Amino acid sequence: MREDSPNPTSSTVSIGDAARALNLSEKSLRRLADRGDIPSTRTAGGHRRFTLPAVRAALGTIAHTGLTHRGEADWTGDVDLVDLDEAIVWSRIATALSLDPKSEGTRIMNYAFTEMLNNAIDHSGGGQAMVRVWSAPDQLAFEIQDDGLGAYLRLRDGLGLVSVLDAAAELTKGKRTTWPERHTGEGIFFTSKAVTEFRLSANGIRLTIDNQRDDYALGASAVTEGTRVEAALDLPPTTTLREVFQEFTDDDLRFSRSRPRIELFGTGLSFVSRSEARRVLADMTDFDDIDIDFTGVDDVGQGFVDELFRVWPSQNTGVQLHPLNMNDAVAFMVRRGIGVRGKGSLPSDAESG
Repeated sequence: MREDSPNPTSSTVSIGDAARALNLSEKSLRRLADRGDIPSTRTAGGHRRFTLPAVRAALGTIAHTGLTHRGEADWTGDVDLVDLDEAIVWSRIATALSLDPKSEGTRIMNYAFTEMLNNAIDHSGGGQAMVRVWSAPDQLAFEIQDDGLGAYLRLRDGLGLVSVLDAAAELTKGKRTTWPERHTGEGIFFTSKAVTEFRLSANGIRLTIDNQRDDYALGASAVTEGTRVEAALDLPPTTTLREVFQEFTDDDLRFSRSRPRIELFGTGLSFVSRSEARRVLADMTDFDDIDIDFTGVDDVGQGFVDELFRVWPSQNTGVQLHPLNMNDAVAFMVRRGIGVRGKGSLPSDAESG
């Protein structure tokens, strides 16, 4: 029997069995174990083994840790979502906490809070939300927890996606919404870029975007009912809200640039199939420029590269693709894939690192 195969008599399981039992990717489990967030052991052959009860307990602790570690919130309230005006709620909070309306930190959090509360009002399908806000000289933070269907499940069903994990990745593109008549799909995208750290937990999974470390993480969450949104902004902020918008908009202030993170669109660190490439660029024809961020990707295959940089652009003329943050192996395959066809070249602003 292979060392990493299931053993019914053992209290530990392989990474593959643990991933299936916990509804997580092996990549996520491996990263959590590497960081020491969940316990694991190794066999004599070097294969990881997991004890499921211990891992579930650790995941529950992580899920309840949150982005803020300041104890009791400075403002707490339950709000009825039906016919709620999110601007009035923020005004009440800002007044109670004596937030300076002219400071850039307050401007950013005003935008982030009202966008996320409006999402709960319009999209959650819930009736109530619990709001908590922390205010300190070096950080502003909030948490909004509604009692609705769950953001990932709603997006999965509304966009016809395969899984809630697919829905989490789709949110990082921008312009993804189940109600295009009323919403642009920009709120989560720009909120996640404007704050220091952003977390969206729902339907048993959690997406964390840490802009200070330029890190994205997708993991398990104890939040299985409703949606919990957390955002923290270090003070003073390192960027302005205007600068965040300018990075992804054109001269006409149209949201024209996106930056999908490749590592969120698969179950590992290698991307080889054409279907994975098509998933990355699905429904992105409304952008003029797309930064393809390869941070965290170990290697890519010829089919993936060909679909991404030749087939899709040939079918969607006018959209420019810019590969970013490639290691040497990925950069080699991208350059080779483009060069083999004898058409085009690696964009001049491509980066490797």
